Amino acid sequence: MYTIALVGRPNVGKSTLFNRLVRSNKAIVNNMPGVTRDRKYGNATLVDLNFILIDTAGLDESLTGKTDTEIRYQTELAIEESDIIIFVIDSRVGVLPVEKFFSKKLIKLNKPVILLLNKSEGNSGLIGLSEGASLGFNTIIPFSAEHGEGLSDLYDVLRDKLENSKLDYKNRTNISNQDNDMPLIRVGFIGRPNTGKSTLVNNIIGENRLVTGSEAGVTRDAIEVLWRHKDRSFCIIDTAGLRKKSKIVKPLEMEMVGDTLKTIKYSNVCVLLIDGSTGLDKQDLTIARMIVGEGRGLIIGANMWDKVEDKKDLKEKIYNQLQVSLSQIKKVPIVFMSGLYGNGIENLVETICDIEKRLKFRISTGKLNRWLIPIIENNPPPLYKGKKNSIRYITQVNVKPPTFAIFMSSPENLPESYKRFLMTSLMESFDLLGLPMRVMLRKGKNPYVDV
Repeated sequence: MYTIALVGRPNVGKSTLFNRLVRSNKAIVNNMPGVTRDRKYGNATLVDLNFILIDTAGLDESLTGKTDTEIRYQTELAIEESDIIIFVIDSRVGVLPVEKFFSKKLIKLNKPVILLLNKSEGNSGLIGLSEGASLGFNTIIPFSAEHGEGLSDLYDVLRDKLENSKLDYKNRTNISNQDNDMPLIRVGFIGRPNTGKSTLVNNIIGENRLVTGSEAGVTRDAIEVLWRHKDRSFCIIDTAGLRKKSKIVKPLEMEMVGDTLKTIKYSNVCVLLIDGSTGLDKQDLTIARMIVGEGRGLIIGANMWDKVEDKKDLKEKIYNQLQVSLSQIKKVPIVFMSGLYGNGIENLVETICDIEKRLKFRISTGKLNRWLIPIIENNPPPLYKGKKNSIRYITQVNVKPPTFAIFMSSPENLPESYKRFLMTSLMESFDLLGLPMRVMLRKGKNPYVDV
């Protein structure tokens, strides 16, 4: 499968085009320039063409600093990796000096380059049409990423370039795990800003895939990275930091938060990264409850553990905070690590695999009811208005997270404390400790009474 990179100045519509070809809203689109910072990959389709598309950060040679250097480096890697380059300019603005300079670099690469004159709809796009030819590219396409105008021309050009090359352009479904019967494990790295999520992901996969920096808020999009480890395939997702709700006021920040919440929803396991040198913050516990509420596997990653001097006392403090403030999950796994130096990464990966495996664990109805009988005999549910509240049977109705239905005579009158007692007993008896779990109370008859 071939790879196409989208390059160009900030705010010329690369992410809008990326979303249209990938057919999703994977890339955040905002009028503010410089929203995209990392390389974002997607499986794109155009008629019968199937290809990998890379969205890159905007080209701005005026920016300085370590973070801006890393951003440019990520764009350079995308260009080097690509088979075809789509150079996007804003047709309404015309060709700027930075684009003339960059076009000379692209020509020297000896790679196929398509000049896409985006925002060409209407008379305002005539500026780019008249100036685009001066850049020296053979293929120029007037386009509108927002309205989809010019897609047929883009298809014809891509098909022509591919037929003249040895690249595979047949439309196949890209299954990242096709050589492995084991399903892909989606792991979301979640946390407050500046807890070292991007640095940790870079260290896990062993390359500088994500832009990092000392200032908070470097990551904006949720970036998916495919990674293989010991015959298992992972989709690792780095996300923007989640701040307190009261501090989120800008539309871009709201989109970043929405992207992170979507990551939580569609992950198998979420690693909540905290600053291990300070322990759990109130915001960390709020995020942990969100993850548990979505039924995702939760791992607390105490990062920057190399900075901690009194490790024993801080460990005890973190365990106590979780026991008091996140009591709905017993024994949440905690991995103490250093994303910068790579300490604890192997333990983290093993814990992710263990949690993902146990989330899919299914218990037979027979086993569950053999467990239930002595439980309710030794600890029967409290009477309600002098009447017995009979628990008839239990069955597992779902996995990921493990979900159970308990059928009884009067579910609305069962105290919450007794429900928690049953959940705790279930966790301890069937190796469900550290997992989110749901128990539903239902009114119904025992189907085994007449058997």
